[in-house]
Amino acid sequence: MGRTITRILAAIPGLPMLLIGVGLVLQPEQAVNNLNMPLLEGLALSTQLGDMTAFFLCAAAFIFMGAYHAAPRWLLAGAALFIVAAFARTLAWQVHGAGFATESIAVELISTVWLVICSLILSRYDGKSSD
Repeated sequence: MGRTITRILAAIPGLPMLLIGVGLVLQPEQAVNNLNMPLLEGLALSTQLGDMTAFFLCAAAFIFMGAYHAAPRWLLAGAALFIVAAFARTLAWQVHGAGFATESIAVELISTVWLVICSLILSRYDGKSSD
């Protein structure tokens, strides 16, 4: 697979992250509803929006930087966010009685594998200028 195609494919998981992050800034109630949670109030709202916006926008930034610069380490940073989120969701279900978030965990695991594969392909091109 060519370098340019891999870079385009690597950017794909960043798109929903960017949309959710921007949604949290511009339309927080709709954004959290799409994530199956209520919009909190007071300091809890600050934590909810601050932490979630940081997660989604940083994930998007890592993925887009990795795709744009063909830099596997940035794609792996995005993958790390996804795999830790999947682990934390599973832990919340196992230890704290949360509902099992099958769809979210599946998306996070697929995105992790996607980004790791793209990073491995791009790492083959290190130091090479051709596609």
